[in-house]
Amino acid sequence: MKRLRLWLGEASTVALVVFATNYPCATVGAADGAASSPPTTDRMEAARNEVANVRSNIFITLVELDKVRGERAPGGQQFQVFTNQLGRMEALAKALGQRAEEMKQRGPAYFNGWEARTASIQNPEQRRRAEDRYADRKASYDAINRDMQEARKNFMPFLEELRSIKTLLEGERDPKSIAQAKDLFMRANWHCLDVQRALMQIEDEFDRLAASFGVEQ
Repeated sequence: MKRLRLWLGEASTVALVVFATNYPCATVGAADGAASSPPTTDRMEAARNEVANVRSNIFITLVELDKVRGERAPGGQQFQVFTNQLGRMEALAKALGQRAEEMKQRGPAYFNGWEARTASIQNPEQRRRAEDRYADRKASYDAINRDMQEARKNFMPFLEELRSIKTLLEGERDPKSIAQAKDLFMRANWHCLDVQRALMQIEDEFDRLAASFGVEQ
């Protein structure tokens, strides 16, 4: 079985890839009842860690932004640190959006194929087990997909608010620009909470999946 290659920002497709590689439709629905190769929890853990890494970078970005307030002149060293971190966040946001869209587009076709193969199993007991497994994996996939879409929806305005703050901090720090930056920072915090909540729910779902795969091993 081809080894999965996980890289930063790819966590949003891991759910579908894990299902497709660890529980292939043809194997689950095989008429001869041949056992599928046992799924491994290390891929689940890797996927969870990737999501956690995105969440960690969001927190780091806000921490670095908060430190900029201690600099009196624009363009200081801490501002550059924040700017660099914002660049990493932009790359993560782009990857998150792409992968979330792939999950949304590819998932239904994958599970439709699995459902059709499960229905073709002749042995009643084998079909029942396959149906139970299908229902469990489909519920997990739907939960992860739903949370990925929620994270993406709030990630974009969050990132735009950070860009606007950066633009304000590049100029003179008069009372008007400081007030605008504070307002943007407050809105960014709200969007940050929504993104973090969705990502944490994805991590929890991966933990649940890893535990279920571990039992089957």
